Amino acid sequence: MAKQASAKVIRPEQWKPDKPIRRKINLRTPLGKINKHWVTVEHAEDPKEALFAKIGPLPEDIVQGSRILVAIYQPPMVRKTGGGIILTDAMSEEDYDEYVWQGKVGVIVAMGEKAYVDDETTKFNGLKNEIGDWVWFMPSDGQGCEVNEVPCRKFDSERFLNGKLPHPDYVW
Repeated sequence: MAKQASAKVIRPEQWKPDKPIRRKINLRTPLGKINKHWVTVEHAEDPKEALFAKIGPLPEDIVQGSRILVAIYQPPMVRKTGGGIILTDAMSEEDYDEYVWQGKVGVIVAMGEKAYVDDETTKFNGLKNEIGDWVWFMPSDGQGCEVNEVPCRKFDSERFLNGKLPHPDYVW
């Protein structure tokens, strides 16, 4: 039996996209049919800096224990698909708002003092996410909230974060 090839694995900080980052959006036709379109994501400003600027300073103990607060990433509004279809604001707003409820990517903005700390029952073996890391998760695993008008999720422990990402548009 032939050995299967595996994907090349690199550290998030080493990742450089070799093609434009694209994401899929769903648009309804006037008859209600859903069409899927791929759009190229273009950022006018760094998404991490924008989220941190919007959320502002946070109280030191906003999360305690091993809890982690993640600001949900909402990609920039898209006005045109890759095929040149112009999108209306109503369609774009609906797609954009969906990230609040179904977003799977965010940036860590606060962590409790026991997050990623080894104890007698849990060993992280050097694994540690930091404030400012892009992470991905299941939307149902975190408690939704807004902090300074920024949609966030609070996770009760590190086990609810699936991994670290090099860029917020990498997973959807």
